[in-house]
Amino acid sequence: MKVMEIFTSFQGEGTLVGVPQVMVRLRGCNLRCSYCDTPQAREEEGPCLVRRREGEAERHENPLHPGEAAELVSSLWRDFFHSVSLTGGEPLLQAGELASFLPMLKERGMPVYLETNGTLPRELARVVEWVDWIAMDLKLPGTQQGQDLLRTHLDFLEVARGRRVILKMVVWEGVSEEEVERFCRAAARAAGDSPLVLQPLSPAFGERAPGEEGAPLRGMADAGPTAGRGGPAEATWLMGLCRVAGAYFPSLRVIPQVHRLWGIR
Repeated sequence: MKVMEIFTSFQGEGTLVGVPQVMVRLRGCNLRCSYCDTPQAREEEGPCLVRRREGEAERHENPLHPGEAAELVSSLWRDFFHSVSLTGGEPLLQAGELASFLPMLKERGMPVYLETNGTLPRELARVVEWVDWIAMDLKLPGTQQGQDLLRTHLDFLEVARGRRVILKMVVWEGVSEEEVERFCRAAARAAGDSPLVLQPLSPAFGERAPGEEGAPLRGMADAGPTAGRGGPAEATWLMGLCRVAGAYFPSLRVIPQVHRLWGIR
């Protein structure tokens, strides 16, 4: 397995925000999202860092044997943890390795929480039996240089059927409501009673608007310490998107990246 880092933290996105987890961040990604907050995870080469304390990290050379990775996770695991979060990058790029790694976690009584971009349905089919939660992105074309991934997302949801799925859609001021509605209408039919989280981009952290790589979000030039943390203007356009998405997803939330607001991994 090619692993970037293993550490403990709190889930910062979605409806399980705040639960303590062991995070396993895998290397490599098949997308180039314009708002990516962990671009270093795209790199397949480099060491694995095991972070036991803030500011300290053990270095392990990649690739790790799945058994070695499971032992490292076990060394951080405590009974109060909710689950092991597989994140990235895109974890399912290493589905073959995960098919060996995940049963080892399950044998140790560790639930598995998969964070994925929802574009690799065949790879999901190889590991879905060992996954408890699937936190899946709905990637709008505006974040993918115009590429439309809706059909692939629907195929992915078909494989995920029967698992606890949490859908997330990153949104920004000016996103097309028609685009949001098209994705919500199709995904709601495939996702059953899964919740949908609208996750607004936050200029307080230097993220870039979709399609504007190299250009900061509006207001970024003079953003202060509270920029991007809500307010009446942001609430207004988000409420408009809720009106659109809520017609298809009764279980709807607006949740920013809480771990980044908090300043933790």
